[in-house]
Amino acid sequence: MAEAVLFNIAQQLLNNMSSAAIEEVASAWGYKTQLVKLKNTINTIRDVLLDAEQKQPNSHAIRGWLQRLRVAVYDADDLFDEITSLTTQKDVCLFFSKINQLHFGSTIARKIKHIRENLDDIAKDGMTFGFRLRVDEEGAMGRKKREQSYSYVREEDIVGRDSDKVAILGMLLSCNVEEVVSVIPVVGIGGLGKTTLAQLVYNYEKVEDHFELRLWVCVSDVFDIKVIVEKILASTTYVKPGDLDMEQLQRQLRNCIGGKRYFLVLDDVWNEDREEWLKLRALLFCGGPGSKILVTTRSRQVASIMATGSCYDLRHLSEAESWFLFGKMAFEPGQESKDPKLVEVGKQIVRKCANVPLAIRTVGGLLYARDQKRWLAFKDNELAKITETENSIMPILKLSYDHLQSSLKHCFAYCALFPKDYELQKERLISLWIAEGFVVPSCERQSLEDAGEECFMDLIQRCFFQDLTKDTLGNIKSCRIHDLMHDLALLEAGRESIIFTSDTSNLNKNTHHLSSGFNLTSSWKIPSCLLELNRLRTFLLPEQAKIGTRIRKSVSDQLVSNFRRLRVLDLHGLGIENLSNSIGGLIHLRYLDISFNSHIKTLPNSISKLQNLQVLRLSKCYRLRKLPTDIKRLINLRCLEVDDCDALAHMPTGMGRLTALRKLNQFVVGSPTAAFHLERCAQLRDLSSLNNISGDLQILLQGKWKAALSEAKDAKLYKKLHITKLVLDFFEANRIYHEPLLEGLQPSPNVKILAITYYAGQSFPSWARLDKLNSFLPSLVEINISNCNRSQCLPFFSQLLCLKRLHITYAHSVEYMENTGLSLSASPVLFFPSLEELTLDRMGNLRGWWKQAEGIHDYVDVTAASYNHQDNQVLPCFPRLCKLHLQNCAKLREMPLFPDVEELKLVNVDENLSLRKAVETFTTVPLSLLSSRLKTLEIDNVDHFISLPKEHLQNLSCLGLWQCSKLVDLSGLGEGLRNLPSLRILTFFHCDQLTSLCGGLQHLTSLQELLIRKCKELNMLDEEEKDGMPWKALKALRCLRLRYIPKMVSLPFGLQHVTSLRFLEIVGCDGLTTLPDWISSFSLLQWLSIRECSKLMELPEGFIHLSKLKELEITACPRLTRRCRRPRGEDWLKIQHIPSIIVRESHWDNA
Repeated sequence: MAEAVLFNIAQQLLNNMSSAAIEEVASAWGYKTQLVKLKNTINTIRDVLLDAEQKQPNSHAIRGWLQRLRVAVYDADDLFDEITSLTTQKDVCLFFSKINQLHFGSTIARKIKHIRENLDDIAKDGMTFGFRLRVDEEGAMGRKKREQSYSYVREEDIVGRDSDKVAILGMLLSCNVEEVVSVIPVVGIGGLGKTTLAQLVYNYEKVEDHFELRLWVCVSDVFDIKVIVEKILASTTYVKPGDLDMEQLQRQLRNCIGGKRYFLVLDDVWNEDREEWLKLRALLFCGGPGSKILVTTRSRQVASIMATGSCYDLRHLSEAESWFLFGKMAFEPGQESKDPKLVEVGKQIVRKCANVPLAIRTVGGLLYARDQKRWLAFKDNELAKITETENSIMPILKLSYDHLQSSLKHCFAYCALFPKDYELQKERLISLWIAEGFVVPSCERQSLEDAGEECFMDLIQRCFFQDLTKDTLGNIKSCRIHDLMHDLALLEAGRESIIFTSDTSNLNKNTHHLSSGFNLTSSWKIPSCLLELNRLRTFLLPEQAKIGTRIRKSVSDQLVSNFRRLRVLDLHGLGIENLSNSIGGLIHLRYLDISFNSHIKTLPNSISKLQNLQVLRLSKCYRLRKLPTDIKRLINLRCLEVDDCDALAHMPTGMGRLTALRKLNQFVVGSPTAAFHLERCAQLRDLSSLNNISGDLQILLQGKWKAALSEAKDAKLYKKLHITKLVLDFFEANRIYHEPLLEGLQPSPNVKILAITYYAGQSFPSWARLDKLNSFLPSLVEINISNCNRSQCLPFFSQLLCLKRLHITYAHSVEYMENTGLSLSASPVLFFPSLEELTLDRMGNLRGWWKQAEGIHDYVDVTAASYNHQDNQVLPCFPRLCKLHLQNCAKLREMPLFPDVEELKLVNVDENLSLRKAVETFTTVPLSLLSSRLKTLEIDNVDHFISLPKEHLQNLSCLGLWQCSKLVDLSGLGEGLRNLPSLRILTFFHCDQLTSLCGGLQHLTSLQELLIRKCKELNMLDEEEKDGMPWKALKALRCLRLRYIPKMVSLPFGLQHVTSLRFLEIVGCDGLTTLPDWISSFSLLQWLSIRECSKLMELPEGFIHLSKLKELEITACPRLTRRCRRPRGEDWLKIQHIPSIIVRESHWDNA
């Protein structure tokens, strides 16, 4: 990483030295000559850095030379960063006084001279290595030649690729009428077996019969069209073409493949230049219909450029497949079955190989025929070293790294500062890259954030990141790094980037980036060797807990005052009460994280001296009352995070000057009636100039306004085109101003999520009216309206074409969702065309959807096209709704149809809720409320519910019955339960009259999880259960939870037949006195928890036979805990075979 960083830093240093400000100061302070000489030296060194990087792995001398260079270049970077910072301060003129000019100028000149002389010596020494100018072209620095692949492989040597083989064969042998030649990329990290899979299908008999020609070319390294064509011709004639020019080669290629259905494998492709691919594509697409090109690559960018359809992502092996492959490589015949201890060690080794076939084969081959002692030694001492051998997967992963552009190399290697399996937040990671100077925009118009996003996506495309998570808009939020990739990052970062632990022996003066590998606590003291790292640029706390820590003030002060060259300082979660005023002296600082310090109330105003600061994170500082008064001086600030700073009363005045801001997630508008003066508070107009803010913005409105409408319009939210989520919170604003404020706060047309909370206006603004909403807010995907209890009319959300999620809660004054007739809003074509989720909650007066539809008997029929016979009018339904929650809408009687709903939750709804005529009372779920696609159904607090319908529930997988007070047994549900072939999870909660489970359990043959909680009349001992028939049918049941069933005195007799049980939980069953001896029939039981069963006396002898049980928990069972104590408890011998035993007097005790 370091050499790639040096290349970028050297380039940025040259840019800084050539700036007008530096030139002016150099002239004023008399060091212009030294500056010119220094630029020439750095220019000379920069030009050979890429060549030095390629050669340094094989030369200790070059590595030492680069280490000296790194220190000198960092020193120069720090010096000019300091000079640049001084030129941006308002009081810089003080330095131009005669005294200061002479003193400071001579000091700077001496420093520059010293750095130049040092760099001159380094450059002179570098000449002995014969470095040459190397251009970082095609994103490849120092490509290493990969061993040529070939088309043959023995199928019996391949493990775990049967399904992949079938999938690829399906693509190859299918007839695609749209493409004459189809290109199918197979994408995955090095070592997964992409080439092996290609070999497998290449030699498949049906493939051989299907295609007239089969061709294999290992592209690798440079994407040279002439070389590729020569290899294709050689693959057909088995003779390498002579010295032909490109025109002759083209003619031969057309003669070879023209009009023929061919199958070509292009193995190991790295080219990301689309123009180069299009040139080759033009030559190859002369083949006959049905021709296929299979491409193997580690880069999704390559795949996206070349694919004519979808790509195929090659998966890792499963654990079972990995172990099978390892066994083939590591064990002698019969050895696995003879030595179980060796098997356990082997499985630990296989986990390190991360299910990557090449790594497994390499390690397995090394351990073949070795004894247990050698295996243990390898696991404990040498496993990490496998990354250094030429036969391991690391050289292959290293090859992927070597193909990265220099800007991506240090972005990836920087990830070595985070622990393995750490969830990397995308925005945070990009901010850190920017702060470290790793990100360089490709053009003047590109922002640093956009350039950083490109770097992030490039690393994803090349499979360096995995396990992506996305937000509700589909944007990537986070990722992880595979363990082997993390090893590669550590290898490349070297001693420059270190995760320090209690063992600080790996720290040295050359460490520039540091992170903590543990949670800093109140007892932690800064090691003296850490304080010696005076060139430290990064201090991160990735393992720090968010709450519960309070380190000593002296420690936090040392962290701030000791490391003067920091670019990144992470102090989150340290319990800081007062941040040291010396923070203002960190003039190089770009990134400051003080989030999750819940005791901090104020920040020192010296923070405003940090002219280079780009990111200030203050989230979750719950007691923070105000921001620094002069925060407006932070002209380079790009990100200010203040979400959940609940005590923050206002933003300081002058916020509008922070025009570099790209992220401002919360803006608190001060009130003129508050204790502080209005002139010290930012107002809505301060948002006017902040047109670059993007992502989420929450505006908290307070107090009174002189001219609410004009002040709101001054914010010009409609011009903030990069905001995707807008939250308007009126909680502390005087209600008489709500309507004009909302009128003026018109969002931009690019907003995708809009939330309005505590709005007390009776109507919504003009921009939300029927004829304007879709034109003003065409991009809306999600709307959240909450605590708007005075609003009587809602906007016409049904016309929003992109709306997917609509959540309305606490809107008690709304009687109809659309307070007009059907003709105004109910076009079947435009009624919620994209809506997928709908929540209506705490809308106590809601009666229906359209006011003029009240009393129409055929409100919405269950047929696909709903029809109103009175008006000859087709009524709309929800065409895509799949998730519907109706909660606490006691007066709601009528709803439009939702034919495709998959999740339905009904809580405290009217017993006459209906979608069609002639539904009596809600003793059963109306058929009209159900869809054949329904997967989840929850009935909560519906007093009259006693039965399920016989139809429409064939796909139901989850059923929850909560507070159904009329439900006595399952006989009423019987017919419905009989028709639930897909039911996996069943929950009974607080069904106070439920006395028996008879009459329905026997039908639930697919049930996997059963939870019964707080059913106070249930005794589980009904006469019909004595033969165990209801329970015998539950052959798929894996999990049973019995919680707070006071009348249950023993486990149901029939439960002994449920031998599939893996998980059993018994909690708060005070009537339970014994457990049956037949508990031994649970031969597969792995986890058993018994808690708060005060009368349970002892464990049965059958416990001895629970051989699969991995964990036993006994908590707050006073009589039982005594008997299960190690080693003399009466029941200890019954349970001592269980690997994990937790016995506690209460939930707060340690086991």
